[in-house]
Amino acid sequence: MLRELATSECEEILQRHRFGRLGVRDAEGVYIVPLSFAYDDHAVFAHAPLGRKVSLMRRWPHVAFQVDEVEDAAHWRSVLVQGRFEELRENGEQAHARLLLVRAFEGNPMSVTAGHGHRTHLADAILFRIRVEEMSGRAEGL
Repeated sequence: MLRELATSECEEILQRHRFGRLGVRDAEGVYIVPLSFAYDDHAVFAHAPLGRKVSLMRRWPHVAFQVDEVEDAAHWRSVLVQGRFEELRENGEQAHARLLLVRAFEGNPMSVTAGHGHRTHLADAILFRIRVEEMSGRAEGL
């Protein structure tokens, strides 16, 4: 039976997962990419090298982010966040984001930066957060 998740359930899912999918608008449609992240204080924290994803978010800061838990076709949970990209430029905000990411990946900075064909050291990365403006979740069979 399909059911809606409470905000607290959505936040629990975001707190226990480390990978999701980011949807960013581009001139021709939508660009969707995997993203490693940490969730804290109603925001998704992440990093990226300067490239297409960051350029698009700077131009169109309203983004979507999704995390799924799938056991099988009849047992799954999904959380969708809609929010605003904010590049972290102040030293204190950047340090906070780095700390969250390293802690989320069990203190291993290489795990934070090892995703999806790109390896960017946290010291060199563009650090950002997605401020949650709207969050919803659904579950089937769980």
